[in-house]
Amino acid sequence: MQDRYVADVGDFGKFQLFRYLFDQEESPMSGKTLSQIWFLHEGEGEENNDGRHIDYFERMMGSDEYLETSLMDLLMRNRREVEELEKLKLLKNARFFYDKVPKALEDRYLWLNRALMFSSRSQIVAVAPDNGMALKCKRAEKTFEFLTLSSHYAQKVYPHKYIFADEISYFYRLPYLEVCIVYQHLGRCFSHEEQIRSLLCSMKNEYHDVLAIKHKPYSPRVFFFLCKSQVIKESLELRLRMFEKEFGEFWKLYV
Repeated sequence: MQDRYVADVGDFGKFQLFRYLFDQEESPMSGKTLSQIWFLHEGEGEENNDGRHIDYFERMMGSDEYLETSLMDLLMRNRREVEELEKLKLLKNARFFYDKVPKALEDRYLWLNRALMFSSRSQIVAVAPDNGMALKCKRAEKTFEFLTLSSHYAQKVYPHKYIFADEISYFYRLPYLEVCIVYQHLGRCFSHEEQIRSLLCSMKNEYHDVLAIKHKPYSPRVFFFLCKSQVIKESLELRLRMFEKEFGEFWKLYV
């Protein structure tokens, strides 16, 4: 996560989804404590236009008026800073982890331990690296290899933009956790639908009770929900189906 991404269409989608799941009283997930792990960094050495999609308000109008007004106000004040999002109080029971992701592997393990301690008593943990999971595309098989900190850290030019498979496992094993939410930016390895199906299948093999929902505007992104039990998954699936039905123009659920 970087300051230049704040209040872009991806931020809008994430907060729209999380507010629907965790802030509305009729939701079975209402009142759960959420720890948002930002994976903050400065974007050193990057030359791209990421974060430019802030012209989405007309398309999204009416989907969440408080969210729309809050993000529009932030943009008008020219305050695109990650810590400003917490000040907007968009989520009632959320905690935000702001430690920047270090570059050295040894420091990354120390950072991970701090992130795990920060979220150790939360029922929901959401991880938000820029690009999502560290993967190696196997184009011919239309599958992915999941990369780990311990074995593949050096294979990524910008490892701070990814979460590695062993890191996901550590978050999933937290004692109070009910759902771990993993953000994934879809690439060009093969079609987006095939990428989602492949990742969902692989993650079900590892974590069993997994759901995914795709946010469709501009460059598609996916949120994977790793649930600790089938009961939690079924309850969450019902809520996500309602969300998809209400906002199907922008969202698609995968089970």
